[in-house]
Amino acid sequence: MLTPARDLREETTMRNCKGITAIELMVALGVLAILATLAAPAFSEMLERQRIIGATNSLLNAMHLARSEALKRNQRVTLCPSSDGETCRADGNWAYGWIWFADPTHSGERSDEDLLIGYEGAELQDMLSITGNNPVRDYVSYVARGTTQRTNGALQMGSFTVCGNAQEGRRVIVSSIGRPRSEPVSC
Repeated sequence: MLTPARDLREETTMRNCKGITAIELMVALGVLAILATLAAPAFSEMLERQRIIGATNSLLNAMHLARSEALKRNQRVTLCPSSDGETCRADGNWAYGWIWFADPTHSGERSDEDLLIGYEGAELQDMLSITGNNPVRDYVSYVARGTTQRTNGALQMGSFTVCGNAQEGRRVIVSSIGRPRSEPVSC
């Protein structure tokens, strides 16, 4: 059982504890600043990885859609780099985005008569580099069987490299049967 004097001390102590001191606040802010400084590089690396993964998945999805459209339409569908959403870029830079379109003339370039099926605008051209090796640098073309084929009729397979400022990026590989997949790669 508590004595009246002890109850009075506890009540006085509770009345005096109204907050924290300025020194305690400064120490807590200092610790928080140190932790934030340590976490910032890891957070920026995580954002960079997510940008790379997002761009890789967008490119993979566009390839899957182009392949399924070629099968559905029973005609060639071509995917090419584009910055305006209407025409193919001639420099092979996929970081600005890409379009896929019906390509009945087998040209690998979109003309005004070719039906535009889809457009993916990449807002990351300043942060990422997306380039294809020679067989897929300018376009990826799916024929009615769902396989990739160059405009001259040759087999088309190759890979894209998606890199940012990080040392690790992603590679999108187009197989001999036209199926795309991705894997990690050093940039």
